[in-house]
Amino acid sequence: MEHRILIVDDDQIFNTLLSDVFKQASYVVESVFSADEAIEKLKSDKFDLVVTDQRMPGTSGTQLVRHIMKEHKGLHVVMVSGYLSNDDIRQLIRDGVGGVFIKPLNIFQLLKRAAQLLAKPKSNVANNEDNGSTAAVNTGEVSCFHGARSPAAQRFIKQLANLRSFSSNLLLVGQNGTDFDSVCEDLANSQTDTVFSLDATDLDDESVLAARLGGMATKQSGCLTIVLKQIEQLGEQRAETVFSIARARPPFDHLGQQTRFVFCLKDNLDDMFDAGRIDENLYLFMGTMELKIPSLKELKEDLPDMAQCFLDREAGSPCRLDSEAQALLPKLNWTGDMLQFKQVLRKAASFCSNSIISASILGAAFEDKLGVKEEAQPVSGLKEHLEQLRNSYALAMLNLNGGDADAAAKALGTSADFVMNIARQSSKAAG
Repeated sequence: MEHRILIVDDDQIFNTLLSDVFKQASYVVESVFSADEAIEKLKSDKFDLVVTDQRMPGTSGTQLVRHIMKEHKGLHVVMVSGYLSNDDIRQLIRDGVGGVFIKPLNIFQLLKRAAQLLAKPKSNVANNEDNGSTAAVNTGEVSCFHGARSPAAQRFIKQLANLRSFSSNLLLVGQNGTDFDSVCEDLANSQTDTVFSLDATDLDDESVLAARLGGMATKQSGCLTIVLKQIEQLGEQRAETVFSIARARPPFDHLGQQTRFVFCLKDNLDDMFDAGRIDENLYLFMGTMELKIPSLKELKEDLPDMAQCFLDREAGSPCRLDSEAQALLPKLNWTGDMLQFKQVLRKAASFCSNSIISASILGAAFEDKLGVKEEAQPVSGLKEHLEQLRNSYALAMLNLNGGDADAAAKALGTSADFVMNIARQSSKAAG
């Protein structure tokens, strides 16, 4: 299928240059010399991509972008200009532009970005906005705010459900204590998707990382979702590794399934960029789609139901909050947000008597005054449990690599002898 591109630039020489470049790359190209002409052209002709200048007589490129986002939601747009401030760039990204290039232009980077955009359909879900879907949302389908029924919770759950099909990058914005892991698990479309969390230091050795990702990316019909939380630690070199994964450059060119990124932020992205805490290319790469995770302060009315659902599913014992404990939950200052909330409930459940959590037990757990329960699991039992988990993971990695101990060891960051020793012990125990 031939892709159709519309070039919009009042500079005749540059307009001709861009048109020729895209034609040589086997695209069908048409060009106009103003945004007003482009708006008229789009009424009758279909295009897959618009490449537009910013400063033109009459309607500006920014105004053209907003018109396209409103009237032609499936159409990709790239901005090419010599007159864009950082604020302009940030606003264009929020508006949904697929790429921003500053003159003098790197033609090869422009062609590469165009190919990336045209390789997949554009999502109609933009940033934080509701896309107008009227489909019912089942709160039981997500774990991050299970049991929440308030309008604020329902809006977030609906946004989360709509974003499950995001194809490239997603910003998750929370606060200290946000349970990003649960939200990322909820973003998985199905059992065929894999969620893989990376520390910033994991990006330092590309060969080891490629082996690890290759061991995870085995479900060909699903997505590999890579979660990065330490954004402020992604310098220029680590950012290049992220770009290599996204663009399937060696050694990440054999993963075999769609890869997408979730960037978890506890700070404002624009503030981080303005303070020089984030690389400019990474900033532009990240700023495509954003979802703000509500804090517990915004969900106070949901806390009793959320707490009970958590206790029923995860606390390990059938406990219930009495009425005074339920009334206390919204009054507590959850500065540690969801992670603190779950930790307090786990501790309260371990100390409750007669399967009832009273307000006094809950308050003591919140203030960390319950101490340690005498029947806590001994260290030796914990060690044995961790060894079992390690062995199971090593055997799974060996199986994923078709019995190749060297490949499994490389993915695990250990020796082949160690992996084979675990395999022999498992075989002996089974026999």
